[in-house]
Amino acid sequence: MAAEQRDEIVDAMRGRLLRGIQAGTLIPGDRLPGSREVAAEFETDYRAAIAAYKALQAEGLVELRPRGGVYIAPRKNGLGGTPPVSESWIADIFSAALNRGIAAPELIELLPRCVETLRLRSVVIADTDDQVHGLCRELRDDFGFEAEGVLSDVTRGAHPAPLAVRRADLLVTVKAHADWVIALGRELQKDVIVIAVRPELRQGEWTMLLRRPVYVVVATVQFGDMLRRFYAEVPGIDNLRIIVFGQDELSSIPDGAPTYITQGVRKQLGAVRVPGRIIPAARTIAADSAREIFTFVVRQNLEVLWKTDR
Repeated sequence: MAAEQRDEIVDAMRGRLLRGIQAGTLIPGDRLPGSREVAAEFETDYRAAIAAYKALQAEGLVELRPRGGVYIAPRKNGLGGTPPVSESWIADIFSAALNRGIAAPELIELLPRCVETLRLRSVVIADTDDQVHGLCRELRDDFGFEAEGVLSDVTRGAHPAPLAVRRADLLVTVKAHADWVIALGRELQKDVIVIAVRPELRQGEWTMLLRRPVYVVVATVQFGDMLRRFYAEVPGIDNLRIIVFGQDELSSIPDGAPTYITQGVRKQLGAVRVPGRIIPAARTIAADSAREIFTFVVRQNLEVLWKTDR
């Protein structure tokens, strides 16, 4: 159980640190919570937290200073925008492939073909423009889809279904619409994936951000209300400042204040300047949902490869 606890902490802290570094809220030399504080957050023994920090140190993410605490490690040069990666993680990937009879050069050739042989279409069905555009960005950038979005109130009960839905290879939706979208997928003979949101968004990253005022520029009041409900139990929720684009004044955002702009707003901004320090777009799709999406992508591509390679 200790190993499972350590791995849970490592995964959560790794994601938190990488996104903090990317957002600029964490920089090399910043001191991190101590092992006992981390253990209390994860309700585990402090020795599991120490082991987790040691694993992150081995990956080059943190630096453990004897009797001095834990700090963000200096960034190694030469990787450009690539996040720090563990040598052992990469070695594990090649070793696992070799155990299946796939040599390193073959693996390097196979991996792109598993995701790029087909140009797959996905459609996101959700309630607001902010949700739709955010999920479409992730499906394009992280999974390689041609992604389009339709609002749930336009799609539900429509006969025929919107053209984008009928042309899609995959329907993606959120839990609130799972039942009827699954039924729609069955009717149209489409695969459906109901995505879950990464729990770390609530438990870790925004807990750190909301220690001071954070501004979020949204496209709709509805999505702003959804965010307030989502983060309602996070300490510092009073520091969440919702700005509705086109309704509230962007000039109310102080220069240098952490500011998140939803994808729905980014598409409308044009040359409009937003004050504050812009936080990079966050990934919202949970790990289990991401694996489900990648399974679909790889399965579709491999089916074509098997046919063409015969």
